[in-house]
Amino acid sequence: MKKSSLAVLVIILLLCVVGLLTGKWTTLFWLILSAGVFTTLFYFINRGTERKETDSAYKRAVKQSKAIREAKSKPVKKKKKSSFKVIDGGKK
Repeated sequence: MKKSSLAVLVIILLLCVVGLLTGKWTTLFWLILSAGVFTTLFYFINRGTERKETDSAYKRAVKQSKAIREAKSKPVKKKKKSSFKVIDGGKK
C-alpha cells in the first residue's frame, strides 16, 4: 500500500474512533459497519490500481526470464556410439 493511501486510511479510522467516543453508543453498530464497508472498498480499489501498474512489466519480465532459461537449458546432443567394431588384424 502506498504511503499516501495508508495515511488517508489512518485518518478515516481515527475519525471513526473519535465519532464513536463522542457519539451515542446506539450508533456503534452503524459506525463499525460503515468503517468496515469503506475499508473493504478502499482496499479493493487500491489493490486493483496497484496490480495494473506492475502487471504488464511483471509479465514482460517473466516472459524474458523464461526465454533465457529455455535457451540455457536446451539439452546438449550426445554422440552416438558407433556400431562399427575395430578388429585388430595381426600378422600370421
